[in-house]
Amino acid sequence: MNIKKSIIGFLLLTFCLISGADASKLPDDVWKYIKSNLPDAKQRFDSVVTLKNDIMYIPLYPPALKEVEKIETEYTYPLATPLKQMPEVVLFNNGYALLKVFKDENGNYTLTKKDDLPIKVRLGLMPQDMRTPVGLKMPESLKLTLGDLLIPSKDETSLTKLDDNQKSPYSPAIKRNEFISGAEFKDKKIFINPKNSKFLEVYDNSSVNPLYELKLSAMPQKIITNSSNEVALIIYWNSKDIDIINLKDENVIAKINVDNIPNDAVLNKKENIVYVASSLGQAVYVIDLNSAKLSKVIKLDQKPFKIAYCELDNSISFYDEYLSRVFNLTKGVSDYVVQPIGEVKNLSVILSDVANIYGISRTDSEIHVFDKTQAKFIQSYSIDKKPTDAIFYDNKIYALCSKEGYIDVFDTLKNKVITREKLPEGEFYSKLTIIPDEKNILITGLSAKNYLIYDIENIKLSKKQDSYVNVSNIIITNKNQGL
Repeated sequence: MNIKKSIIGFLLLTFCLISGADASKLPDDVWKYIKSNLPDAKQRFDSVVTLKNDIMYIPLYPPALKEVEKIETEYTYPLATPLKQMPEVVLFNNGYALLKVFKDENGNYTLTKKDDLPIKVRLGLMPQDMRTPVGLKMPESLKLTLGDLLIPSKDETSLTKLDDNQKSPYSPAIKRNEFISGAEFKDKKIFINPKNSKFLEVYDNSSVNPLYELKLSAMPQKIITNSSNEVALIIYWNSKDIDIINLKDENVIAKINVDNIPNDAVLNKKENIVYVASSLGQAVYVIDLNSAKLSKVIKLDQKPFKIAYCELDNSISFYDEYLSRVFNLTKGVSDYVVQPIGEVKNLSVILSDVANIYGISRTDSEIHVFDKTQAKFIQSYSIDKKPTDAIFYDNKIYALCSKEGYIDVFDTLKNKVITREKLPEGEFYSKLTIIPDEKNILITGLSAKNYLIYDIENIKLSKKQDSYVNVSNIIITNKNQGL
């Protein structure tokens, strides 16, 4: 019998026995010790420890647990380096260990090259549900820790990077792919999905042209990012497949197939969960971004087409376009409870807060306000013609009214439009996007030769910038975000 395979088999069996259903979480005392020394640390669903500035630690589970009264570091490399200074190797006195992941001179992810590590480290095992960094270079001395884990190569990612000289058939015509960034995009990374394209063009503030392109499975209908903008969930036109991608490594984490074609999606930031509506499936699919898995299917008698979420009361609001009615969905004792709310014709956007649901009608050009508790219509308020998108921010609804080009700001506390501003003539603006860590809204269009910046703090347009991208979907992330 192969000795190496025997050892790995023993380690895998031991790992399963000691970890059980919680294989993806470090013991509480170990995690508490890590957090006390590294307050910014986060634990991913696969127990990998992530920090800022491209730093992460892969945990090694011990072949046998050792009970200790107090967690301490037994060994570090470099020697005697406190955990606060982030050494390459950390061995705890109960047998758990951490291996620091960093990039080598060629940009590949790798681990420590020290080859005389303690036997406790070399016999440890990586979590077997771990999402390994693409192209991780494993030193020979540590390959035993992999177990049956497979490391995806850069060429195996389904987000194929196109060479600078390779022209995508979906790319816009000459000069239609120039995104001219300004101060608002300093230290940002920008992913733009152009009109009628299944590619993501990747920009930063170093060039007006895309740095490269990423090929998606199909043409995206909507892209939702988690609160830290580290991962994105993508629903596609006429597809039952949902992709979850890592925006840092630019590879697919998971591909989820649902019963029927999704229409809309919304993020629960607090729990890192996405609710996906499907009118044909008569369901809301609950997808957990922490585990990158479909966690629940909420079957309905209605056909949810547009969807909103309010974290203050943990309620899901949705619109059935066949009935032209708004509903509220709350979690009961044993199951979800659907409550009819009211009627809206041709709804374009649904929004929700703890007291009310706001249905914005594209044809009526009105915001219909409904009381959640009493499940009744309160009043309608006129806004400018053909609202196509809206954002809820700090008790205000910023409504993009596309027919004649206005942005209306509706104060939900005063129940009135407090300001209306004309957008530049000659363009059709259709999308609003919050810029991370900025009190600015980016205004783009499917056929606009520029983009606009709207200053939320001062409630006015602050900038118009020539740009040559027909934006269908856009993601803006911080370049220095964690893994």
